[in-house]
Amino acid sequence: MEVSDARVDRLPVPAREADEGGRGLLLVEALSEKWGVELRPGGAYKTVWAELRVGSCAD
Repeated sequence: MEVSDARVDRLPVPAREADEGGRGLLLVEALSEKWGVELRPGGAYKTVWAELRVGSCAD
């Protein structure tokens, strides 16, 4: 999964308990196998990506 954003003045980090922002990344961190942030060529925007485990559904 990838989400791109034109705001490149700061890179996202998971929130600490007292922070007001970054809580979405706590969910990404908890549910993903791994995740990261990449600045795109020219630095015009960034992409946050996550790799999720795909499981089978039981009937």
